[in-house]
Amino acid sequence: MGYLTTHWRGEQPLNRSFWVNGVLLRLCVYGLLAVLTWAQPLPKAVLFVAVAGDLIVMIWQSVGYFRAAEHNLSGSSSMLPLWGGIIALIVGVSVMLAQWWGLVLAANALPEDELYSTKMDRMRAAQYELSVDEARSVVRFSGALTHGVTKRMASILDDNNGISVVHLNSSGGNIFEARGLAKLIVSAKLDTHVDESCSSACTIVFIAGATRTADPDARLGFHGYALMDAAKLPQFDIKAEQERDRAFFVQQGVTDSFAARIYDSPNRSIWFPDHDELSRANVLTQVRQDE
Repeated sequence: MGYLTTHWRGEQPLNRSFWVNGVLLRLCVYGLLAVLTWAQPLPKAVLFVAVAGDLIVMIWQSVGYFRAAEHNLSGSSSMLPLWGGIIALIVGVSVMLAQWWGLVLAANALPEDELYSTKMDRMRAAQYELSVDEARSVVRFSGALTHGVTKRMASILDDNNGISVVHLNSSGGNIFEARGLAKLIVSAKLDTHVDESCSSACTIVFIAGATRTADPDARLGFHGYALMDAAKLPQFDIKAEQERDRAFFVQQGVTDSFAARIYDSPNRSIWFPDHDELSRANVLTQVRQDE
């Protein structure tokens, strides 16, 4: 403890305070922190201890050196030790902060066995929910129609032969995934039902139902397509894709006059027809008794 105290008070020689207690010790600390960054994921407790310990060491080094420099200046007119210490402190703090950031990344690193594709699947799956109510023979979907939805739905249908209805609550998403779900629903001859809202690409999924119903306050919304990554898909023709899905609506029994209007609203707005109009257009094929 005496050594630590004498450095803190600035009583040690200036060269020792700088080269031994400063530079050499700092290199040792850097090496130790570099080793810790290899442990991924780094336990949060170890992260906090390492950062707190490094900060304490840095304060001890800096205070002791500048106190020693102050004592040295009392007998010399040279400001070199003071300015050299300031420059060394700036460099040291910069490297220290960079290492702290490395420790934070290590503490939040993904498990080594999680591939990038697995990570993306996990992130996409977090955007929606798919659940099975076996007692009512229902699959419930809510959230965004994103990549992977069709694959998961196919797996659910394979594992649950008694499913007869798909309940929807979605503001839309990827039209290709919507078409994939629609194909599964048509193939399995499932009914569709809207609990709250089904808009944009979700309506493709809904219209695939053999029988199509909705809760009294549920809404179906229609608008024109937009493609955020159009520059990446130069062959994508929005109008042609709209016509393709419009033809699917008609194939499923929707009236020509209604199908002609479903993409009239621009992508930034949306058209919510009332239930009477939806029934007349055969979008809703049955009216629930509680309506």
